[in-house]
Amino acid sequence: MEIEKPAKVAANPFMSAKWDEITEGREFERAQVPLLTMLCHWYAVQDACMEDMDAGGEVRVAYMNDLGDLKSLPQVATMKTASAEIRQLNKQLGIRDEAAPEKPKGVSIIHVLHQDRQSRAANRRRA
Repeated sequence: MEIEKPAKVAANPFMSAKWDEITEGREFERAQVPLLTMLCHWYAVQDACMEDMDAGGEVRVAYMNDLGDLKSLPQVATMKTASAEIRQLNKQLGIRDEAAPEKPKGVSIIHVLHQDRQSRAANRRRA
């Protein structure tokens, strides 16, 4: 069953696009709409922080106050909070967007011969 996008999400272009991205190909229940709305909101918060920290293509993480003290931008802490909230909401919604684990590479004959040579050399040293 397809769920309806809330008006608040639909009114925000970023959140609307994120909603579409998250819900595409997934099944959610109507009861999960508030969680999905919060997830889109936290993504928007994270995006706003990244925009605030952008200084002509460079990322700013600190500023100097009126007293000459170097301070961390508050957006850094906000992004950290948003990231934690996004992870938690993804977990609650059963969204697993992690990269597929790398397939183990097969053992080559050269690797086996090299290990065998090392093993024989170690045995000779012990004898």
